[in-house]
Amino acid sequence: MQWLLMMGVSVGITTNCLSDTWTVDDDGKADFSSIQDAIDFSSSGDLINVFEGVYYESLNFLGKAITVRGANATTTIVDGSNNTTAVVTFDSGETSQSVLSTLTIRRGQGNFWVDPTFGQQRCGGGIFCEQTSPTIQLCIIVDNAAWGGAGIFVTEGSPFIMFNQITHNEASGHGGGIFLSGHVNAIIDSCNVTNNVANWGGGMTCMEESDATILNCSFNENTTNNVGGGMFIRSSSSPIVLGCEFKDNLQTFNPLGSGGGVCIYGGGSTGGPCYPTFRLCVFERNTVNGDGGGMSAAYASHPKIEDCYFRYNTAGRSGGGLACVADDEHQYPSNADVLDVTLEFNQAAEEGGGIHVRNSDPIFVFVYVQFNSADNQGGGMNFFESPNAYMQTSFICGNTNGQISGTFSDGGGNSISDSCGNCDGDVNSDGVVNVSDILMVVGTWGPCGDPCPSDVNNDGVVNVSDILLVVGNWGPC
Repeated sequence: MQWLLMMGVSVGITTNCLSDTWTVDDDGKADFSSIQDAIDFSSSGDLINVFEGVYYESLNFLGKAITVRGANATTTIVDGSNNTTAVVTFDSGETSQSVLSTLTIRRGQGNFWVDPTFGQQRCGGGIFCEQTSPTIQLCIIVDNAAWGGAGIFVTEGSPFIMFNQITHNEASGHGGGIFLSGHVNAIIDSCNVTNNVANWGGGMTCMEESDATILNCSFNENTTNNVGGGMFIRSSSSPIVLGCEFKDNLQTFNPLGSGGGVCIYGGGSTGGPCYPTFRLCVFERNTVNGDGGGMSAAYASHPKIEDCYFRYNTAGRSGGGLACVADDEHQYPSNADVLDVTLEFNQAAEEGGGIHVRNSDPIFVFVYVQFNSADNQGGGMNFFESPNAYMQTSFICGNTNGQISGTFSDGGGNSISDSCGNCDGDVNSDGVVNVSDILMVVGTWGPCGDPCPSDVNNDGVVNVSDILLVVGNWGPC
Protein backbone atom coordinates (compact mmCIF):
# COMPACT_ATOMS: atom_id res chain seq x y z
CA MET A 1 0.00 0.00 0.00
CA GLN A 2 2.84 2.37 0.88
CA TRP A 3 4.44 1.58 -2.52
CA LEU A 4 1.18 2.50 -4.28
CA LEU A 5 1.01 5.81 -2.42
CA MET A 6 4.56 6.64 -3.45
CA MET A 7 3.75 5.83 -7.07
CA GLY A 8 0.77 8.18 -6.88
CA VAL A 9 2.94 11.01 -5.60
CA SER A 10 5.49 10.33 -8.33
CA VAL A 11 2.86 10.39 -11.07
CA GLY A 12 1.40 13.59 -9.68
CA ILE A 13 4.77 15.35 -9.77
CA THR A 14 5.46 14.20 -13.33
CA THR A 15 2.06 15.36 -14.53
CA ASN A 16 2.51 18.83 -13.02
CA CYS A 17 5.90 19.23 -14.73
CA LEU A 18 4.62 18.43 -18.20
CA SER A 19 4.29 21.39 -20.54
CA ASP A 20 1.20 21.99 -22.65
CA THR A 21 0.74 23.13 -26.24
CA TRP A 22 -2.04 25.57 -26.97
CA THR A 23 -3.37 26.78 -30.31
CA VAL A 24 -4.70 30.19 -31.32
CA ASP A 25 -6.79 30.95 -34.41
CA ASP A 26 -8.53 34.25 -35.10
CA ASP A 27 -11.30 32.26 -36.78
CA GLY A 28 -12.08 30.51 -33.50
CA LYS A 29 -11.12 26.98 -34.62
CA ALA A 30 -8.55 26.42 -31.89
CA ASP A 31 -8.11 26.52 -28.12
CA PHE A 32 -8.17 30.34 -28.14
CA SER A 33 -9.05 33.11 -30.56
CA SER A 34 -6.82 35.64 -28.74
CA ILE A 35 -3.06 35.30 -28.22
CA GLN A 36 -3.22 37.20 -24.93
CA ASP A 37 -5.96 34.90 -23.64
CA ALA A 38 -3.66 31.97 -24.36
CA ILE A 39 -0.79 33.70 -22.54
CA ASP A 40 -3.04 34.43 -19.55
CA PHE A 41 -4.10 30.77 -19.33
CA SER A 42 -0.66 29.25 -19.97
CA SER A 43 2.02 28.18 -17.53
CA SER A 44 5.78 28.41 -17.79
CA GLY A 45 7.10 25.79 -20.17
CA ASP A 46 4.06 25.92 -22.45
CA LEU A 47 4.09 26.40 -26.21
CA ILE A 48 1.49 28.62 -27.88
CA ASN A 49 1.11 27.96 -31.62
CA VAL A 50 -0.55 30.83 -33.45
CA PHE A 51 -2.27 30.05 -36.75
CA GLU A 52 -2.07 32.39 -39.73
CA GLY A 53 -4.20 35.49 -39.50
CA VAL A 54 -4.24 39.09 -38.25
CA TYR A 55 -4.58 39.52 -34.48
CA TYR A 56 -5.52 43.07 -33.44
CA GLU A 57 -4.16 43.07 -29.91
CA SER A 58 -1.18 43.90 -27.73
CA LEU A 59 0.68 41.20 -25.81
CA ASN A 60 2.34 40.98 -22.39
CA PHE A 61 4.24 37.83 -21.44
CA LEU A 62 3.52 38.42 -17.71
CA GLY A 63 6.88 36.96 -16.69
CA LYS A 64 6.08 33.51 -18.05
CA ALA A 65 8.74 31.24 -19.59
CA ILE A 66 6.61 30.35 -22.59
CA THR A 67 7.06 30.28 -26.36
CA VAL A 68 4.64 32.18 -28.57
CA ARG A 69 5.24 30.99 -32.13
CA GLY A 70 3.51 31.96 -35.35
CA ALA A 71 2.87 29.59 -38.22
CA ASN A 72 4.60 31.91 -40.72
CA ALA A 73 6.20 35.28 -40.06
CA THR A 74 4.72 36.90 -43.17
CA THR A 75 1.14 35.73 -42.61
CA THR A 76 0.85 35.51 -38.83
CA ILE A 77 0.47 39.13 -37.80
CA VAL A 78 0.05 40.88 -34.46
CA ASP A 79 -1.30 44.36 -35.23
CA GLY A 80 -1.26 46.98 -32.47
CA SER A 81 -3.14 49.69 -34.33
CA ASN A 82 -6.15 49.44 -31.99
CA ASN A 83 -4.02 50.24 -28.94
CA THR A 84 -1.70 53.05 -27.84
CA THR A 85 1.02 50.77 -26.46
CA ALA A 86 3.82 48.51 -27.59
CA VAL A 87 2.64 45.51 -29.57
CA VAL A 88 4.63 43.16 -27.29
CA THR A 89 5.74 43.99 -23.75
CA PHE A 90 8.34 42.20 -21.62
CA ASP A 91 8.45 43.95 -18.23
CA SER A 92 8.05 41.20 -15.61
CA GLY A 93 11.54 39.73 -15.37
CA GLU A 94 11.34 37.48 -18.43
CA THR A 95 14.46 35.45 -19.27
CA SER A 96 15.69 33.81 -22.45
CA GLN A 97 13.07 31.09 -21.83
CA SER A 98 10.38 33.61 -22.84
CA VAL A 99 10.42 33.29 -26.62
CA LEU A 100 8.68 35.36 -29.29
CA SER A 101 9.07 33.69 -32.68
CA THR A 102 7.93 33.73 -36.31
CA LEU A 103 5.44 36.62 -36.18
CA THR A 104 4.94 39.99 -37.83
CA ILE A 105 4.84 42.73 -35.19
CA ARG A 106 3.39 45.94 -36.59
CA ARG A 107 1.75 49.32 -35.95
CA GLY A 108 2.62 49.74 -32.28
CA GLN A 109 3.13 53.08 -30.53
CA GLY A 110 5.27 52.16 -27.52
CA ASN A 111 5.05 52.28 -23.73
CA PHE A 112 6.02 55.22 -21.56
CA TRP A 113 9.61 55.28 -20.29
CA VAL A 114 11.65 58.07 -18.69
CA ASP A 115 14.70 58.96 -20.78
CA PRO A 116 17.51 60.46 -18.63
CA THR A 117 17.80 63.46 -20.96
CA PHE A 118 14.40 63.93 -22.61
CA GLY A 119 12.09 62.76 -19.82
CA GLN A 120 9.00 60.63 -20.30
CA GLN A 121 8.69 59.32 -23.85
CA ARG A 122 7.03 56.47 -25.68
CA CYS A 123 9.53 53.73 -26.53
CA GLY A 124 9.37 50.31 -28.11
CA GLY A 125 6.62 50.67 -30.68
CA GLY A 126 6.97 47.07 -31.75
CA ILE A 127 8.61 45.42 -28.73
CA PHE A 128 9.28 46.93 -25.28
CA CYS A 129 11.78 45.26 -22.91
CA GLU A 130 12.43 46.68 -19.43
CA GLN A 131 14.67 44.79 -16.99
CA THR A 132 14.12 41.62 -18.99
CA SER A 133 16.09 39.32 -21.29
CA PRO A 134 13.68 37.49 -23.63
CA THR A 135 14.45 35.72 -26.89
CA ILE A 136 13.10 37.46 -30.00
CA GLN A 137 13.67 35.49 -33.19
CA LEU A 138 12.54 35.04 -36.78
CA CYS A 139 10.12 37.98 -36.60
CA ILE A 140 9.25 40.80 -38.97
CA ILE A 141 9.07 44.06 -37.01
CA VAL A 142 7.58 46.66 -39.34
CA ASP A 143 5.64 49.95 -39.51
CA ASN A 144 5.92 50.80 -35.82
CA ALA A 145 6.33 54.34 -34.45
CA ALA A 146 7.62 55.72 -31.14
CA TRP A 147 9.96 58.34 -29.75
CA GLY A 148 12.66 55.74 -29.10
CA GLY A 149 13.20 52.27 -30.50
CA ALA A 150 10.28 52.28 -32.89
CA GLY A 151 11.06 48.66 -33.73
CA ILE A 152 12.60 47.34 -30.49
CA PHE A 153 13.45 49.10 -27.22
CA VAL A 154 15.58 47.56 -24.45
CA THR A 155 16.64 49.00 -21.11
CA GLU A 156 18.50 47.12 -18.36
CA GLY A 157 18.47 43.69 -19.93
CA SER A 158 20.31 41.14 -22.05
CA PRO A 159 17.87 39.82 -24.66
CA PHE A 160 18.70 37.53 -27.55
CA ILE A 161 17.54 39.21 -30.79
CA MET A 162 18.16 36.88 -33.72
CA PHE A 163 17.19 36.40 -37.38
CA ASN A 164 14.70 39.28 -37.45
CA GLN A 165 13.67 41.72 -40.18
CA ILE A 166 13.42 45.17 -38.59
CA THR A 167 12.20 47.53 -41.27
CA HIS A 168 10.20 50.70 -42.01
CA ASN A 169 9.95 51.81 -38.38
CA GLU A 170 10.12 55.50 -37.46
CA ALA A 171 11.35 57.13 -34.26
CA SER A 172 11.02 60.84 -33.56
CA GLY A 173 13.93 60.47 -31.12
CA HIS A 174 16.49 57.64 -30.95
CA GLY A 175 16.83 54.37 -32.82
CA GLY A 176 14.40 53.90 -35.67
CA GLY A 177 15.01 50.16 -35.72
CA ILE A 178 16.52 49.43 -32.28
CA PHE A 179 17.18 51.58 -29.20
CA LEU A 180 19.32 50.22 -26.36
CA SER A 181 19.65 52.47 -23.32
CA GLY A 182 20.91 51.83 -19.80
CA HIS A 183 23.19 48.84 -19.13
CA VAL A 184 22.09 46.65 -22.01
CA ASN A 185 24.16 43.60 -22.98
CA ALA A 186 22.01 42.24 -25.78
CA ILE A 187 23.17 39.73 -28.35
CA ILE A 188 21.89 40.78 -31.78
CA ASP A 189 22.62 38.17 -34.44
CA SER A 190 21.79 37.95 -38.15
CA CYS A 191 19.20 40.72 -38.22
CA ASN A 192 18.39 42.97 -41.18
CA VAL A 193 17.83 46.51 -39.93
CA THR A 194 16.73 48.41 -43.02
CA ASN A 195 14.73 51.46 -44.15
CA ASN A 196 14.19 52.83 -40.65
CA VAL A 197 14.12 56.54 -39.76
CA ALA A 198 15.06 58.48 -36.61
CA ASN A 199 16.34 61.83 -35.43
CA TRP A 200 19.40 60.08 -33.97
CA GLY A 201 20.48 56.61 -35.05
CA GLY A 202 18.38 55.78 -38.09
CA GLY A 203 18.99 52.07 -37.80
CA MET A 204 20.04 51.77 -34.15
CA THR A 205 21.16 53.74 -31.08
CA CYS A 206 23.30 52.46 -28.17
CA MET A 207 23.17 54.76 -25.11
CA GLU A 208 24.12 54.80 -21.42
CA GLU A 209 26.58 51.90 -21.11
CA SER A 210 24.93 49.65 -23.65
CA ASP A 211 27.55 47.10 -24.70
CA ALA A 212 25.71 44.83 -27.10
CA THR A 213 27.36 42.12 -29.18
CA ILE A 214 26.16 42.56 -32.76
CA LEU A 215 26.94 39.78 -35.24
CA ASN A 216 26.34 39.30 -38.97
CA CYS A 217 23.75 42.07 -39.24
CA SER A 218 22.85 44.46 -42.07
CA PHE A 219 22.22 48.13 -41.34
CA ASN A 220 21.22 49.35 -44.79
CA GLU A 221 19.16 52.21 -46.24
CA ASN A 222 18.36 53.82 -42.90
CA THR A 223 17.98 57.60 -42.48
CA THR A 224 18.79 60.00 -39.65
CA ASN A 225 18.13 63.71 -39.42
CA ASN A 226 21.16 64.37 -37.23
CA VAL A 227 23.78 61.67 -36.61
CA GLY A 228 24.35 57.99 -37.31
CA GLY A 229 22.47 56.91 -40.42
CA GLY A 230 23.08 53.25 -39.70
CA MET A 231 24.06 53.39 -36.01
CA PHE A 232 24.63 55.96 -33.26
CA ILE A 233 26.83 55.06 -30.27
CA ARG A 234 26.91 57.40 -27.26
CA SER A 235 27.51 57.82 -23.53
CA SER A 236 30.03 55.20 -22.41
CA SER A 237 28.62 52.55 -24.73
CA SER A 238 31.07 50.11 -26.30
CA PRO A 239 29.32 47.51 -28.45
CA ILE A 240 31.23 44.80 -30.31
CA VAL A 241 30.20 44.75 -33.98
CA LEU A 242 31.42 41.76 -36.02
CA GLY A 243 30.80 40.87 -39.66
CA CYS A 244 28.18 43.57 -40.24
CA GLU A 245 27.47 45.79 -43.22
CA PHE A 246 26.47 49.45 -43.32
CA LYS A 247 25.32 50.34 -46.81
CA ASP A 248 23.33 53.18 -48.38
CA ASN A 249 22.53 54.91 -45.10
CA LEU A 250 21.79 58.64 -45.17
CA GLN A 251 22.21 61.58 -42.82
CA THR A 252 20.00 64.45 -43.86
CA PHE A 253 18.54 67.77 -42.67
CA ASN A 254 21.29 68.89 -40.23
CA PRO A 255 24.19 70.42 -42.23
CA LEU A 256 26.57 69.61 -39.37
CA GLY A 257 25.36 66.05 -38.89
CA SER A 258 27.95 63.29 -38.78
CA GLY A 259 28.38 59.61 -39.49
CA GLY A 260 26.52 58.48 -42.58
CA GLY A 261 27.14 54.84 -41.68
CA VAL A 262 28.05 55.08 -37.98
CA CYS A 263 28.44 57.99 -35.56
CA ILE A 264 30.27 57.50 -32.26
CA TYR A 265 29.99 60.42 -29.83
CA GLY A 266 31.57 60.17 -26.41
CA GLY A 267 30.96 63.68 -25.08
CA GLY A 268 27.91 65.63 -23.96
CA SER A 269 25.87 66.12 -20.80
CA THR A 270 25.30 62.37 -20.42
CA GLY A 271 28.58 61.46 -22.07
CA GLY A 272 31.64 59.43 -21.38
CA PRO A 273 34.26 57.76 -23.54
CA CYS A 274 33.13 55.03 -25.94
CA TYR A 275 35.31 52.06 -26.96
CA PRO A 276 33.36 50.10 -29.59
CA THR A 277 34.93 47.41 -31.78
CA PHE A 278 34.24 46.96 -35.49
CA ARG A 279 35.77 43.91 -37.13
CA LEU A 280 35.16 42.44 -40.61
CA CYS A 281 32.61 45.14 -41.42
CA VAL A 282 31.81 46.90 -44.69
CA PHE A 283 30.87 50.60 -44.96
CA GLU A 284 29.64 51.37 -48.46
CA ARG A 285 27.75 54.20 -50.22
CA ASN A 286 26.80 56.02 -47.01
CA THR A 287 26.21 59.78 -47.22
CA VAL A 288 26.51 62.56 -44.64
CA ASN A 289 26.12 66.34 -44.79
CA GLY A 290 28.91 66.87 -42.27
CA ASP A 291 31.93 64.70 -41.36
CA GLY A 292 32.49 60.98 -41.74
CA GLY A 293 30.65 59.46 -44.68
CA GLY A 294 31.39 55.93 -43.54
CA MET A 295 32.08 56.60 -39.85
CA SER A 296 32.52 59.58 -37.57
CA ALA A 297 34.35 59.16 -34.24
CA ALA A 298 33.88 62.37 -32.26
CA TYR A 299 34.78 63.73 -28.83
CA ALA A 300 36.24 60.93 -26.71
CA SER A 301 35.37 58.16 -29.12
CA HIS A 302 37.97 55.43 -29.38
CA PRO A 303 36.82 52.73 -31.78
CA LYS A 304 38.92 49.72 -32.68
CA ILE A 305 38.48 49.12 -36.40
CA GLU A 306 40.00 45.94 -37.85
CA ASP A 307 39.77 44.19 -41.23
CA CYS A 308 37.07 46.54 -42.52
CA TYR A 309 36.34 48.16 -45.89
CA PHE A 310 35.17 51.74 -46.50
CA ARG A 311 34.04 52.25 -50.12
CA TYR A 312 32.12 54.88 -52.08
CA ASN A 313 31.11 56.90 -49.01
CA THR A 314 30.50 60.66 -49.29
CA ALA A 315 30.91 63.53 -46.83
CA GLY A 316 29.57 67.05 -47.34
CA ARG A 317 32.43 68.33 -45.21
CA SER A 318 35.47 66.17 -44.34
CA GLY A 319 36.36 62.51 -43.97
CA GLY A 320 34.67 60.76 -46.86
CA GLY A 321 35.50 57.36 -45.40
CA LEU A 322 36.44 58.03 -41.76
CA ALA A 323 36.58 61.15 -39.57
CA CYS A 324 38.28 61.33 -36.15
CA VAL A 325 37.48 64.74 -34.67
CA ALA A 326 37.71 66.55 -31.33
CA ASP A 327 37.56 69.95 -29.68
CA ASP A 328 40.16 72.64 -30.40
CA GLU A 329 41.66 72.27 -26.90
CA HIS A 330 42.35 68.57 -27.54
CA GLN A 331 40.63 67.63 -24.28
CA TYR A 332 38.42 64.98 -25.88
CA PRO A 333 40.46 63.46 -28.72
CA SER A 334 39.04 60.62 -30.76
CA ASN A 335 41.84 58.11 -30.90
CA ALA A 336 40.71 55.35 -33.23
CA ASP A 337 42.87 52.23 -33.45
CA VAL A 338 42.73 51.26 -37.14
CA LEU A 339 44.37 48.01 -38.31
CA ASP A 340 44.31 46.37 -41.76
CA VAL A 341 41.57 48.58 -43.16
CA THR A 342 40.99 49.59 -46.80
CA LEU A 343 39.46 52.96 -47.72
CA GLU A 344 38.82 53.52 -51.43
CA PHE A 345 36.64 55.61 -53.73
CA ASN A 346 35.40 57.78 -50.86
CA GLN A 347 34.78 61.48 -51.42
CA ALA A 348 34.81 64.63 -49.25
CA ALA A 349 33.69 68.12 -50.25
CA GLU A 350 36.40 69.66 -48.08
CA GLU A 351 39.39 67.72 -46.65
CA GLY A 352 40.31 64.07 -46.24
CA GLY A 353 38.68 62.07 -48.99
CA GLY A 354 39.67 58.82 -47.30
CA ILE A 355 40.42 59.92 -43.71
CA HIS A 356 40.14 63.22 -41.84
CA VAL A 357 41.78 63.72 -38.43
CA ARG A 358 41.21 66.85 -36.34
CA ASN A 359 42.80 67.45 -32.90
CA SER A 360 43.06 63.70 -32.30
CA ASP A 361 45.69 60.96 -32.03
CA PRO A 362 44.50 57.85 -33.87
CA ILE A 363 46.78 54.95 -34.84
CA PHE A 364 46.84 53.61 -38.41
CA VAL A 365 48.68 50.35 -39.17
CA PHE A 366 48.41 48.44 -42.47
CA VAL A 367 45.89 50.92 -43.81
CA TYR A 368 45.25 51.11 -47.56
CA VAL A 369 44.00 54.52 -48.73
CA GLN A 370 43.51 54.64 -52.49
CA PHE A 371 41.42 56.30 -55.21
CA ASN A 372 39.72 58.72 -52.78
CA SER A 373 39.13 62.41 -53.51
CA ALA A 374 38.68 65.70 -51.67
CA ASP A 375 37.71 69.03 -53.18
CA ASN A 376 40.13 71.09 -51.05
CA GLN A 377 43.12 69.04 -49.93
CA GLY A 378 44.16 65.68 -48.55
CA GLY A 379 42.53 63.52 -51.18
CA GLY A 380 43.81 60.50 -49.29
CA MET A 381 44.29 61.73 -45.71
CA ASN A 382 44.09 65.07 -43.93
CA PHE A 383 45.69 65.75 -40.53
CA PHE A 384 44.61 69.03 -38.88
CA GLU A 385 46.50 69.90 -35.71
CA SER A 386 47.09 66.21 -35.06
CA PRO A 387 50.90 65.77 -35.11
CA ASN A 388 50.73 62.76 -32.79
CA ALA A 389 48.45 60.79 -35.08
CA TYR A 390 50.54 57.70 -35.86
CA MET A 391 50.83 55.78 -39.13
CA GLN A 392 52.93 52.72 -39.89
CA THR A 393 53.26 50.27 -42.81
CA SER A 394 50.41 51.85 -44.74
CA PHE A 395 49.83 52.48 -48.44
CA ILE A 396 48.44 55.76 -49.74
CA CYS A 397 48.17 56.10 -53.50
CA GLY A 398 46.08 57.23 -56.44
CA ASN A 399 44.05 59.80 -54.49
CA THR A 400 42.84 63.04 -56.09
CA ASN A 401 43.95 66.45 -54.77
CA GLY A 402 46.95 65.25 -52.82
CA GLN A 403 47.82 62.05 -51.02
CA ILE A 404 48.32 63.49 -47.51
CA SER A 405 47.98 66.98 -46.07
CA GLY A 406 49.09 68.03 -42.61
CA THR A 407 51.57 66.59 -40.14
CA PHE A 408 51.51 63.13 -38.54
CA SER A 409 53.90 60.81 -36.70
CA ASP A 410 55.56 58.49 -39.23
CA GLY A 411 56.21 55.05 -37.78
CA GLY A 412 57.99 53.86 -40.91
CA GLY A 413 57.20 51.44 -43.69
CA ASN A 414 54.66 53.74 -45.32
CA SER A 415 54.30 54.01 -49.09
CA ILE A 416 52.91 57.29 -50.47
CA SER A 417 52.54 57.69 -54.22
CA ASP A 418 50.44 59.61 -56.73
CA SER A 419 49.82 56.40 -58.64
CA CYS A 420 49.12 52.90 -57.39
CA GLY A 421 51.32 50.06 -58.55
CA ASN A 422 50.25 48.35 -61.78
CA CYS A 423 49.99 44.66 -60.99
CA ASP A 424 47.25 42.66 -62.70
CA GLY A 425 45.09 41.01 -60.08
CA ASP A 426 46.34 43.14 -57.17
CA VAL A 427 42.93 44.71 -56.72
CA ASN A 428 43.64 46.30 -53.34
CA SER A 429 47.17 47.44 -54.32
CA ASP A 430 48.87 45.85 -51.31
CA GLY A 431 51.66 44.31 -53.41
CA VAL A 432 50.41 40.75 -53.31
CA VAL A 433 47.65 38.92 -55.20
CA ASN A 434 45.74 36.73 -52.74
CA VAL A 435 42.34 35.89 -51.32
CA SER A 436 41.73 39.52 -50.29
CA ASP A 437 41.68 40.47 -53.97
CA ILE A 438 39.18 37.73 -54.78
CA LEU A 439 36.92 38.96 -51.97
CA MET A 440 37.05 42.49 -53.39
CA VAL A 441 36.14 41.22 -56.85
CA VAL A 442 33.18 39.26 -55.48
CA GLY A 443 32.12 42.28 -53.39
CA THR A 444 31.76 44.50 -56.49
CA TRP A 445 30.25 41.89 -58.84
CA GLY A 446 28.43 43.21 -61.87
CA PRO A 447 28.64 46.40 -63.94
CA CYS A 448 31.41 48.67 -62.70
CA GLY A 449 32.21 52.31 -63.48
CA ASP A 450 35.57 53.97 -64.00
CA PRO A 451 37.81 53.75 -62.05
CA CYS A 452 37.10 50.23 -60.80
CA PRO A 453 40.13 48.17 -59.71
CA SER A 454 37.98 45.03 -59.39
CA ASP A 455 37.46 45.15 -63.16
CA VAL A 456 40.88 43.61 -63.80
CA ASN A 457 40.39 43.22 -67.56
CA ASN A 458 38.75 46.67 -67.93
CA ASP A 459 35.70 45.40 -69.82
CA GLY A 460 33.23 47.38 -67.68
CA VAL A 461 31.88 44.44 -65.71
CA VAL A 462 33.23 42.46 -62.75
CA ASN A 463 32.71 38.76 -63.34
CA VAL A 464 34.41 35.38 -63.46
CA SER A 465 36.95 36.59 -66.05
CA ASP A 466 38.37 38.95 -63.44
CA ILE A 467 38.59 36.17 -60.85
CA LEU A 468 40.52 34.03 -63.34
CA LEU A 469 43.02 36.88 -63.87
CA VAL A 470 43.46 37.23 -60.12
CA VAL A 471 44.12 33.52 -59.74
CA GLY A 472 46.50 33.58 -62.72
CA ASN A 473 48.64 36.29 -61.08
CA TRP A 474 48.67 34.75 -57.58
CA GLY A 475 51.49 35.74 -55.26
CA PRO A 476 53.75 38.79 -54.75
CA CYS A 477 53.74 41.37 -57.54
